[in-house]
Amino acid sequence: MKREQIEKIKGYYDSRGEFKKNSQYSGEQGIVYTKAGDNAHWLIIEQKGEIGAEVRQTDDTGRITARDTYESVRNTVKCTGVSRKRAEGKGMVRFEPDEINLIYQFGENGRQGTVDMLKAIEPKIADRLTKGIVSSTIHKLSALSEESCSELISSTENRKLAERDSSIRKRLADAQKKVEERAGTGRNSIDRKKKNSLSL
Repeated sequence: MKREQIEKIKGYYDSRGEFKKNSQYSGEQGIVYTKAGDNAHWLIIEQKGEIGAEVRQTDDTGRITARDTYESVRNTVKCTGVSRKRAEGKGMVRFEPDEINLIYQFGENGRQGTVDMLKAIEPKIADRLTKGIVSSTIHKLSALSEESCSELISSTENRKLAERDSSIRKRLADAQKKVEERAGTGRNSIDRKKKNSLSL
């Protein structure tokens, strides 16, 4: 994974730029980022093969609270897994892509605000599959601590906004390329007509 892709991933978890690379702890196993004067909260990005990376975060006791995975896809990065530590500390809660999309759409005012909003829409949903996704998201968010849930909402929003901006830039670039191709085709046909008229 390229250095700029690693930096992009770091930005999802550190939008305020509080984490700095800690050379003492960084090495072959990955880059460790720490905050000034804070020895507990770490942000670790470990490369997994050529195109993969795993992100881990720790709390004030040094326990891992987040474990997310990414893959590089051409010049972009794609999140392939999201897990957060349960509030009581026993195991991790894994979120599916549809659940992450719900958190992005309705993630406001921390854990309780998000859960309350999802509970409010749940009875109004007719589709059984969608209702099940909302129900499982409520259940999983309820298992997290307030701090862990707020971090999940923040990193999800940062990642989704970056993905949206990247998608918009790609669509604009594709549209510009088509315009240029059409303009080039038009010029070629005009040039051919001029040549034909001159040869007559």
